[in-house]
Amino acid sequence: MSSKILLIEDEPMLCEMIKDYLTEQGYEVVSSDNYDDGLSLAYEGKFDIFIFDVKIIGGNGFELLSNLRSSGVDTPSIFITSLNDISDLAKGFKSGCDDYIKKPFELAELHLRVDNILKRKFSHSSSDSYVEISPNIKFDIIQKKLIKDNKIVQIAKKEADLLVLLLKNRGKILSRDEIYMNLWDYGQIPSELSLRVYIRNLRKIIGEERIISHPKIGYEYV
Repeated sequence: MSSKILLIEDEPMLCEMIKDYLTEQGYEVVSSDNYDDGLSLAYEGKFDIFIFDVKIIGGNGFELLSNLRSSGVDTPSIFITSLNDISDLAKGFKSGCDDYIKKPFELAELHLRVDNILKRKFSHSSSDSYVEISPNIKFDIIQKKLIKDNKIVQIAKKEADLLVLLLKNRGKILSRDEIYMNLWDYGQIPSELSLRVYIRNLRKIIGEERIISHPKIGYEYV
């Protein structure tokens, strides 16, 4: 099931661009341009993440999130802000936001921030941190420990990060670019050869059939 996003942005073109892009990445996006609709949608729907512009019709994103937090809504949130809003960021974090992104921004950067927050939520929302891969193999998604036949199997950090990403997106084809954004830090140069090695090493442990290659596209955990 795809993650569901509530987007509140009053610039029609930007709102449409963000919605179309995130939809293409596999998310379900519900959007509005004003405070009142945003409040109603947030209360009535179940969302995995909020994306709120700071300046919206009928109010602002800070007040919107603050009201939701005071009502017990703890959905992770990202603020979209112009450069002139940076002095108000302290107010934004006090209202309960998890991250922010400054205008103008690349849609791929917003996607990365959304994915990172959802990945943290995926890890911490599980009452049992172990995911069963097969009867004799399980993976601790918090400690990032792979257990096979009741013994810890040592894997590289990026292999563990890759396994978390694959498990989170089970049944979804992850493009190489998506994997690169999640595995390699800013300033690092992604390596297709290294990625292939990580895939090969994981397959040796969890089974060849678990990770499907989609030529010229990416990989899928099934």
